[in-house]
Amino acid sequence: MYVLDKFGEVCDAVKKKIAPSLKLKSAVETRAEQIRAAVEQECVKANLEAEVRLDGSVAKDTWIRDHADVDIFMRVSPQLTKTQLRDVCLPIAREALLPHTIVERYAEHPYIESTVELGSKSELRVNVVPCYKVEKGKWLSATDRSPYHTEYINQHFTKEQHDEVRLLKAFMRGIGSYGADIKTGGFSGMLCETLIVSRKDFHRVVQDFMGWHEDEVIDIENYYEGRRAEAHRVFREPLIVIDPVDKGRNLAAAVRENQLCNFVAACRQLDWKPTSALFAQPKVKALTPANYRKLIRTRGSTIICLVVGRIDAVVDILWSQLYRTQRALVNLLENNDFKVVRSWAWSDEKSLNIILFELEQGCLPRPKRHDGPSVYGFDESASFLSKHAPNPNTISGPWIENGHWVVEKRRSVVSANALLKSALRSGGKDVGVASLLAESFRKRLQILENERIVRLIVSNTEFAKAMRTYLSGRPAWFA
Repeated sequence: MYVLDKFGEVCDAVKKKIAPSLKLKSAVETRAEQIRAAVEQECVKANLEAEVRLDGSVAKDTWIRDHADVDIFMRVSPQLTKTQLRDVCLPIAREALLPHTIVERYAEHPYIESTVELGSKSELRVNVVPCYKVEKGKWLSATDRSPYHTEYINQHFTKEQHDEVRLLKAFMRGIGSYGADIKTGGFSGMLCETLIVSRKDFHRVVQDFMGWHEDEVIDIENYYEGRRAEAHRVFREPLIVIDPVDKGRNLAAAVRENQLCNFVAACRQLDWKPTSALFAQPKVKALTPANYRKLIRTRGSTIICLVVGRIDAVVDILWSQLYRTQRALVNLLENNDFKVVRSWAWSDEKSLNIILFELEQGCLPRPKRHDGPSVYGFDESASFLSKHAPNPNTISGPWIENGHWVVEKRRSVVSANALLKSALRSGGKDVGVASLLAESFRKRLQILENERIVRLIVSNTEFAKAMRTYLSGRPAWFA
């Protein structure tokens, strides 16, 4: 049963912690305007006609006290090519943000990321994003919708809903489902804001998702009214939330099914046991070597880590390649009869990248049972016997069991470690390894198994924390 009073108490307490104070809000908005003006000034110097504006969570007042991202959009003429969008706009943005450290990002679209000071003790993350100044619906790049998103939310939010979306974002962050990046595969800020517009408040969002059904469609502008089946034909993702400024786009396209299910399960947990802990990012202690050794003895499984160092790629591309390679190598292992209990990819996004496999057993017996045709099938029996009876890889048989021929064959590979070494010696592209990982595997791959993984736990605290969460086998929010 839903405990509204307790839920309300928890939400009120969390709101007080996450809502920015008037002083902080003023400081962030002032600094954001300084950066916007600096970008605008550099556009003038470069003779680039651009509408430079503040968008994103700061412009919509939906940011959380300890997480303010300033998003500056450079809206330029559609006459610029995609190459010019990068080669003309990014140097201007870079000049405006000097002398701060700057990173150029190229994922779905090019943009500049930096960190600037906010007073003497805190910092702001700043993104400067070029896009095209186009009419609604005439999109030329993935970011052209963002100014329209800002206007839509500001037009549709009530005063109270700013705090409601902060609650939703904090909850998403606490359970690990916030972020539409490839690594997370979760809920974007605009998606959270749209859910609040649709359901009015955080409480109703939680109630809705507690009993979520796969055939649901959230469409606040009623683009697909009476045509839900059509929406499911157009959008094949697990969660469908029609973009209120673009009927041809699913705002939830980035949400992977496991993240949708994680949110559904966490909503039920919040209903059953309301607690402010679900709104905070969990603090995880680093796994110690002694903890690790005890856990792997208890499990009795085989854990194998593929370890490589730095990979020069933007973060989204890095994670895309890690996940693709992870899937390919799971297939390789399973096609060779190794039962993969779980697999996992991890990266510090700087100098360490790991793909981990937990197997029921790392070494298989040499014999493998192979069932043949019915003895009553004359031609099939003859073919089977002629193929397997004289074969040197037949260890035992053929014999008859339950009316069928059976043999035991000799496995060519009995060690998962050896299988991976062999497949990845030349990079592994032929088994589906992504290009950047294949290059890294070919140059400097380490394969660590069970006890040898201790060296990673000792040398990298963040990996040791992540490994504790992995070995626990449950979401950090689960109680």
